[in-house]
Amino acid sequence: MRILAITALTGTILFIFLASALNTPQLNALDDAIGNVFYNGPGFLIAACKALAWFGGAFGSLLLASVIGAGLWFKLADRHNAIGLPLAIFSGWLLNAALKFSILRPRPSLEFLASAHGPSFPSGHAMSAWIMSFVLALIASQYQPQRRTLWFGLAFCAAILGGIARLVLGVHHFSDIIAGFSVASVVVLTYCYATSRTPPLDRLQP
Repeated sequence: MRILAITALTGTILFIFLASALNTPQLNALDDAIGNVFYNGPGFLIAACKALAWFGGAFGSLLLASVIGAGLWFKLADRHNAIGLPLAIFSGWLLNAALKFSILRPRPSLEFLASAHGPSFPSGHAMSAWIMSFVLALIASQYQPQRRTLWFGLAFCAAILGGIARLVLGVHHFSDIIAGFSVASVVVLTYCYATSRTPPLDRLQP
């Protein structure tokens, strides 16, 4: 939890910094430079990014979390995580909406390669990817603690891919992605704290 706490604290500071730097020439230049590197690409890449976008969207991520939660409930009798995973995703989307419609940053001026609606900052897909990946890593680590490093390494890679997909599709600024990861790290820490308050045997028994 210590590393997650440091990550969440760093994320909070980074989010405040990015929010205060919106519309500055420096941040706009950085967003344009990195966005242009990843934007567009071959057809197979666009298709893969669209698939990631569907699973990372509000409906897709909640559906995926519910399916995984059902497996945890019925196969492992892990009712806390079965409920907690969809709840974490849902909470992330509520928090994202509150931030987006408070800040109201326009999306990039690029041609969108996938449908996108609403304000841009922070990226809801990036938040969803980070929360899903790291909560799953926390759950996997409860059952296989000896592979904790592997699970968190995979979680980091999955979250990054989810964020890059939004840049490829041209629907988010780079800073939107980083801000999404930053806010999501606080949600993951909250989840870790909540589940750590539950004795392990209570999580495993019906």
